[in-house]
Amino acid sequence: MGWSARDYLIAFNMLDGIGPKRLASMVAYFGSLEQAWHADYHDLIQVPGLGDKLARQIVSQRGQIDPIAEQAWAESNAARIITSLETHDYPQWLRNLANPPLALYVRGQLPDRLGVAIIGSRKATQTGKTQAYSFAYHLASYGIPVVSGLALGIDTQAHLGALAADGFTVAVMATPINMVYPMQNRRLAEEIAAAGCIITEFSSRTSTRPGNFPQRNRLIAALAQAILVVEAGQKSGTLSTVDAGLELGRDIWAIPGDIAHPLRKGTHALIKQGAGLAETPEDLLAAFPQISIKLEDHLDHDQQIVLKYYLQGYAPDKIVELTGLPVQQVQSLITLIEIDGLPCSRTGYR
Repeated sequence: MGWSARDYLIAFNMLDGIGPKRLASMVAYFGSLEQAWHADYHDLIQVPGLGDKLARQIVSQRGQIDPIAEQAWAESNAARIITSLETHDYPQWLRNLANPPLALYVRGQLPDRLGVAIIGSRKATQTGKTQAYSFAYHLASYGIPVVSGLALGIDTQAHLGALAADGFTVAVMATPINMVYPMQNRRLAEEIAAAGCIITEFSSRTSTRPGNFPQRNRLIAALAQAILVVEAGQKSGTLSTVDAGLELGRDIWAIPGDIAHPLRKGTHALIKQGAGLAETPEDLLAAFPQISIKLEDHLDHDQQIVLKYYLQGYAPDKIVELTGLPVQQVQSLITLIEIDGLPCSRTGYR
């Protein structure tokens, strides 16, 4: 049985050095994925952007690649492969990338909305870890997906915070789906797959190498509406996620801290350059206006009336006067609203 177009795409994703741009050039030159795959060396070197080295590499690797076996391998690791040919399953947000993945390996359920990426140093301070956990917990409790990279430090705490809130979290890996890195996070990866999803674009043939991580980071940015940097040095690899996010028009936030600490140099630099200053999770909730609807849906009639006047900036005694509700009830309702962290600005008491 011959390969389908989907099979050829999985096969091309397994080749070193082939991404969407080079593959597009090959298909434009040969007319189809099938003809591009079977082209000989002399034809391959004629394709713009390929060259001698890559043409030889393609020819030498092709005999070792079987996309049918690759799909069986993914299934044996409780994963499925989604290609960019699949219009319904492939995340639409990834199509906006300059180089969207040809194929994705997925364990769990893909998010149905953009989330918040919480990222930072692997060698985070205890303060940074606490902040990452707290922000993730709060945001996830509102149903916002928390996206991170499964690394030690900030990433780990972001995932843990989201899981503790019974929320949805996405781990984007820079390794094959069966190779959790670091190994200490194997159990965490299983919990994430059960309560959210793990995603990677790297096939079973991929080895762990430094260049995979910046490539991974662009997916983290693409899956997030806002990116929160908790701790990062001035030359942190975390900042490649920020760069990818800026290219996509994402909101960038950073948590300030001790001006003398090296891991706050990067966050302070981002704030100087225009990133939002995040003191509390409520600062980021402003990027998700739909969350206010969620809160209102859980309020009874009296609570909704108090909420209306509260958002208009009325003082508690004025709300008592306007609603006729007891002072104690109004004050209790306002306290509950403030604890729930409604992401709306107030104009000041009238």
